[in-house]
Amino acid sequence: MTSPTPSTSRPPSQTAARPLEVGDIAPAFRLTAHGGEEIDPTADHISGKVLVLLFRPGGATVPPAAEELASAARAMGGRCLLIGLPSKDGSAGFEPIADPDGKVAALYGARSAPQIVVIAPNRHIAAIGDTAAASAALQRIAARRAVATNHPPVLMVPDVFSRADCQRLISIFAMQGHTFLEPGHGAPPPGIGDYKMRIPEYGRKDRIDHWIMTPETNAFIDDRLKRRVFPEIRKCFQYKITRREGYRIGCYEGERGGDLHGHRDNTQPQVAHRRFACSVNLNSEQFEGGGIRFPEFGDQEYSPETGGAVIFSSSLLHEPMHVTSGKRYVLLAFLYGET
Repeated sequence: MTSPTPSTSRPPSQTAARPLEVGDIAPAFRLTAHGGEEIDPTADHISGKVLVLLFRPGGATVPPAAEELASAARAMGGRCLLIGLPSKDGSAGFEPIADPDGKVAALYGARSAPQIVVIAPNRHIAAIGDTAAASAALQRIAARRAVATNHPPVLMVPDVFSRADCQRLISIFAMQGHTFLEPGHGAPPPGIGDYKMRIPEYGRKDRIDHWIMTPETNAFIDDRLKRRVFPEIRKCFQYKITRREGYRIGCYEGERGGDLHGHRDNTQPQVAHRRFACSVNLNSEQFEGGGIRFPEFGDQEYSPETGGAVIFSSSLLHEPMHVTSGKRYVLLAFLYGET
């Protein structure tokens, strides 16, 4: 006896227009602040933070307790934006942003009366309404982030490399590839061996990457990842890895510097092919700090043991944290396939 074929249906090509509700993903927008900064909730320096939007059509009166609300949101590292015409009573701790054609107000259903929208770090709407609803939403967000329950979709794989493997890679960083190239994603000169490059992402100055060009070393890493990582990605994410970028050994040491926020690995056209990032710690007992956090999901940090990997989608906002003592060595791989 054969099992009945399950019925299937396709989701509509467009979601039917309806008012936004708590739990919806907040519509994206782009506005320019008075100082010239582009405000885009998907930008790396804004993603992963609470956003409080105060819509004030026609310069209406600022709602009561708005200043206390803004203070609470900023204490969480959030941004508070007043969208609409300025008025005589000031901005109550909100950053004034013009919405000259009213498009952003229309996106969020703000019509003639003031309205407050709280957007959680994962871009889900946490509140729509008055200051009381917004304050309660901030308290819920803070409580969730205080405990490690909202895990990002990351994969932790132990024993990708043995301790001898890890020491081999650290020795390669120390003993080989002393040529430094300028930062960038371009192809290296033909025939060059292993080389190094400073990686000043958003101005940080604590990271140097060592590109592995030696065939023997690449084959050794390929063998480990094909046996111990690729099958786990296929099982957990239903994606077949068939390609990779050149392997790197990263070293983090000293003051971080630069802008303190995360980044995504596939936002530029030349790296849009990336599907997964893989980081394998090589000496976890020899440094402090240096975990990876995913601000859209929480403040917890992920730091595999020596030889262990953390694997995640290249689309996830992530932030390698400051190494507070020692040197962190890590094998870095960007993986993809045919789609």
